[in-house]
This record gives sequence, C-alpha cells and structure tokens, in this order.
Amino acid sequence: MIKPEASRIHFDVRPDEQVLARHLEEAFDVTHGAHLGGGRSIWVIDPKPQVRERFGLQLEVLALYSPHKITDARTLTAIDQTLRDPDYKHRIDNVLFLLIHAGDVEATKILAKSDVDKIIIPIHVDELLNPARGSVFLRQKIASHTGEVDLFGKSSPISSDKYFFGRDDLVQTLIARITSHHETGGLFGLRKTGKTSVLKAIQRRVADRAIIAEYMDCSNPGVHSARWWDLLEEIVGRLSQEIKRREGKDQRARLNYTQSNAGLRFSSDIKLLIGDSSTEQVILIFDEIEYITPNIAGALGQHWDDDFVPFWQSIRSVHQELDGKLSFIVAGVNPACVQEPRIGETPNPIFQLAQPEFLAPFNTKAIREMVRTLGKYAGLKFDEDVYQYLQSSYGGHPFLTRIACSEVWRATDRTSVIESTRVTIADFEKRKPEIRARLSQPIRDILLSLVWWYPEEYELLQILASGDDDFFRDYLANSTTSVVRFAQYGILSSDLDGQFAIADLRDFLNKYGEEYKKSISNFMRGDMPPELLPEVPDLDVLADLFKKKCDVEIQLRQAIIIYLGILCNWDNGKIAEHMGKALTGKRERTNPEHLFIGRRPQDVINELFTVDLKSIIIHNWSTFAPLFESNKSRFEMNMDTINRARRVDAHTKPVSKKEAEEFNNSYQWMLNRLSKVPSFSK
Repeated sequence: MIKPEASRIHFDVRPDEQVLARHLEEAFDVTHGAHLGGGRSIWVIDPKPQVRERFGLQLEVLALYSPHKITDARTLTAIDQTLRDPDYKHRIDNVLFLLIHAGDVEATKILAKSDVDKIIIPIHVDELLNPARGSVFLRQKIASHTGEVDLFGKSSPISSDKYFFGRDDLVQTLIARITSHHETGGLFGLRKTGKTSVLKAIQRRVADRAIIAEYMDCSNPGVHSARWWDLLEEIVGRLSQEIKRREGKDQRARLNYTQSNAGLRFSSDIKLLIGDSSTEQVILIFDEIEYITPNIAGALGQHWDDDFVPFWQSIRSVHQELDGKLSFIVAGVNPACVQEPRIGETPNPIFQLAQPEFLAPFNTKAIREMVRTLGKYAGLKFDEDVYQYLQSSYGGHPFLTRIACSEVWRATDRTSVIESTRVTIADFEKRKPEIRARLSQPIRDILLSLVWWYPEEYELLQILASGDDDFFRDYLANSTTSVVRFAQYGILSSDLDGQFAIADLRDFLNKYGEEYKKSISNFMRGDMPPELLPEVPDLDVLADLFKKKCDVEIQLRQAIIIYLGILCNWDNGKIAEHMGKALTGKRERTNPEHLFIGRRPQDVINELFTVDLKSIIIHNWSTFAPLFESNKSRFEMNMDTINRARRVDAHTKPVSKKEAEEFNNSYQWMLNRLSKVPSFSK
C-alpha cells in the first residue's frame, strides 16, 4: 500500500507512478515519494516482514523511477546523490536498490551491473504491470540478483563504507590524531589485512571537509624510482590539480624542482596552496612505504638510502612550520621508517614522529558483523557458532574469512524466496579442500611481505611450523621482538605460545615454505629470479650497430617487465593487460591481446619490435616517466632514431656518418637512463 502521507505529497498528482507503486505491495509498503526533475522520481519503500526476514533488511529501500526510453548514467548519479542526502542517508539501505524503468531491458541490466558496489535490481514497467507475473515476482527478482553477486569474494581494497567492517574505531582514531591534534600517523600490517581499505576510508571521511587527503602508492615504480626532489614536485602538482578540481582555479606553484632548490620551493609552494585556497589541511598518505625506506627498498629504489633523509626533512619542516596543517600517514608492512633512530650517520627525521598502529585481527564480534551483513543479501543465515569457528580458523584475518565464506556461498542454493538458507560449521568443513585451494594465493600474498621485508623472521616461522617447540622456547627466552610482531600481525597467537593463529598458513609453510621463498625475489638484495624476466640472447656474433640496437631493446624489455611486474605484483594477467592495451593492431595482429593467450608476457615481449616497446612505455608513461626523467618528447625522438636503425639492419642498408652519429647519440641517451634498471641474466 501507499501510505497516506506519501499519496498526499507525491502520488496523488502523479497517477502513472501511483499505479506502478501499488504493484509493489506484494513485498513493500510505499512510505515516501519525491520528484527529482527530468521525469525521474524516487520512492522510499518499506519491506514487509517476510521480505525483511528473507533478505535481512533492517532499513527501508530506495526505488528509482525513470519513465524514459533510454536509461542512462544519470540514473546511477541520482541514486548516489540520494544516498548522500542527509534526509535519506540513514534511512535507506545502502546496498539494495530497485530501478523501475521504461528503457531497453538488456541495456539497463548492463548499466545496473556497472556499479559493482551496489545491487541494483532493474524492473521494466511492463513486467511490474503484467497480471500474470505471479505472487512472489518481486521476491524472485531480488533473490535472483542478490544470488548472482558474491559480496564475500571482493579482493580489491574496499571503496565504499557499506562494505567496510571492523576498523571504524581505528579510522576515527587516525583522523582525530591528524585533524584535531595535527599529529602524524602510521599504519602497519601484513598484506591483504585491509591497510589500503583503511586509508581509503580516511579519504572518504574527510572528503566533505576543507581537507585534501592525497594517496600515493609507493609500490608504483613511477613513485619509488623518482628522486626525492621529483617526488616532492609530484606531490605539489597533485595538490594543485585537486585544488583546481575543487575550486576551479589554478595555483601559482613554482615547481621546476632541483636537488638544490626542492626543500625551499616545496615549503613555499605548500604554504601558497594552503594560504591561497579554502584548504585548511593537507594529509599526505604514503602506502607501501617500504619501497622508499632505506636498506629495504627495492632494486629500483636503492637511491632512497640517500634520498630518504632530505625528502622527510623537507616534509617534517613544513609540518612544523604550519603547525600540522601539512601532515602525513605512512603505511606498510615494515615500520622501520619510523622506528629506526638513524639513517646511516644521520638522525631519522621521522623517528617516532608517526606512532605505528598495527591492524589487529578481527574479533568474533567484527567477524559476525561482516559475515552476517554480507550473507543477508545472498539469503544466507549463519548459525551463531559459525562466527567463533571462523575467527579461530582464520585468525581474525578478514580477507581469508571472506574467501572461506565465498566458497560456501558458491555451493549454496540461494534461489529460495521464502526463507534464508542456513549455513553451519559442517558446511565449511565439507568445503575444506576447496577453501584451502582458494586460500593458497592469498596466503602467498601474506607471506610475500615476510620474504621481502623480514627474511630472518620468515625462517623463524618455518621452524615454528615444523613443530620445533624447544627451539621456540630458546628463542623466546633471548628475544621476544619477532614473536610479538607476529602476534601484532595476527600470524601467531597473542598468548606468545608459538601457536599459529591461521592453521592453513602453518600447513602451507610446512609443505611449500622453502620452495616459495626461493621463487620470490628479495628486492633489497637484488635477487631477481631470471624466469620472471625475458631471456637474454647471445650478442657476441652481432655487428656493432645491431649489437647496440639489441642492447637497448633487451634493456627496454627488462625495464618494462620489471616496472610493470612491480606495479602489478607480478600478476602475469595484469602485466599482459597493460601491454596488450598499448599495442596497435596490425593486419597480422588484429587483436594484440591474442598474443597472450596461453603465454607469459615475459615470453611475448621478446617477439615485439622497437616500436611496440615504445608504445607500451608511452601508454604507461606515468609509471616509466621517472626512468626517463619525465622527458617524453626526448624519449619518443630517441626511440624513433633507434627504430630507424632496426629497419636499416633488416634491409642491410648502408648507414651514413650522420645517421650513425644520430643513432649513437640516441643510443647513449637511452643507455644512460636504462643503466638505473638492474640487469639480470641467467
């Protein structure tokens, strides 16, 4: 039914909408209506008891009505704007929505699925008005759509508060520390524990205030291969762009930083940006801080042994001069950047300046909130003892817990429109082999942090996993630091008894721990496994020009694989995607992505020409710019010159003195830049 107040305010003067809204009464009461303009309206609908119970809905639901023959992106915008409206923000469910439309059915389905953070259920007006639709039509619609979406299986950082669980207190603590007390922050924990999700939540929570929170991923080769003065300039450039986006005016930042002027220019530019805009505070967020930390930075970032001190001296001085109006958060696995008192012979500028917060494992309450909330949309109702089982089985690790639930979700019938499907501990035990297979890669990602940043502690974990209790007791008697750290990270029990909090992690270390360690590159020692890189051919028999041209091509191939490999965390699928999108189709290569079917990008790249290598770097310029000193036009010119030499060699065409000089100049320019890239060969 339509509530009298809703009829009086909205539906009485819109009889077409009134007819449609009445056809929702199988599952909903209509409590409110409002016109948005352009023919669109929103209806607030209250689930009836059986619908609340089946889909776990606690709040009312938003239905958007669009009478247009074309359903476009403005529909999604209208939903987002309504969610932000204070009158609706805390009234309506922020995951489930109905879209009543008159547009093309298939096009509207595609549009609805494009917003991966929401479950938008499109219902054509003809379906709604169909007298033969059945008595549970709406519940079937909702069940079919919610049953398609695996909310447990999301692996990317959480980008919306609706899926953000268990870390609200931490987010508020960090925000208060920085905005109210003008201090700095540190956030540390293993991979896949939600660090980036917390950082993104901080960005969201301050977005409607006069605060700019600028996020920088230091694992991006474009960041950690830059020199300290270039990175300071990049920061100021990003802040200038954000202020222009917000306020529509260009800032008068001086930029053009050099090693000698960067400190002073950064200070004056930050003061100018804050003083000449409505911005009250700037928060710089540095994620994956290990990549710019001395002694543990990757091979592409070893210059941070020297660059760390002047970089942070510049930021700290402005932080102090502006009384905290410029602040920062550092985040990663290893907190050495704020815990080491000295960098070489120089005091660490940020020693103890950012108090490290460690991401604690979820307790049973947080596990219950996350699992129960995500499960309700899919029609899963978990027994109460499941939550404690999950907490003890996966150590309170949120991502591993969601993967286990995802596997059970896959095997569960989610089509019932009458009642939720019960999930018990037995359901998880039954799917144990499948869950363990799904957890194999996430566990590798977790251990990757230790192999790279804590190699000695990784060996300690291997010994613990083998069950050598005597060794553990001896070790604990002499040093508790590593054990405490593992407890902070949620790997070992907080009782410091040497017990693993995650049983599958212990089993993985026993079976594959040594093999995995040998297969992973420890970047601080430059030990890149050759199988991750293109094979280097024998150049001894090649002529001088051909040898030099090959030399450049080989180093370019290795640079591309290393830079894209680090950017993509050595995910061959993602590396191939970055390469494939850059390659122009030719008659013999109409779809470049076909090159990678069943093949590794490390093998494909050896078949690419100079012009292809150029295209890949230009397409991914933000990643490669620091390597070539951000001189894009010079890079293109020199690549074109080297490519001409390839054509000369291919056709045995004589080379003039001028051409040889041009080639050698370009060759030397490229070689000087590529010398920054570690060289690896079998």
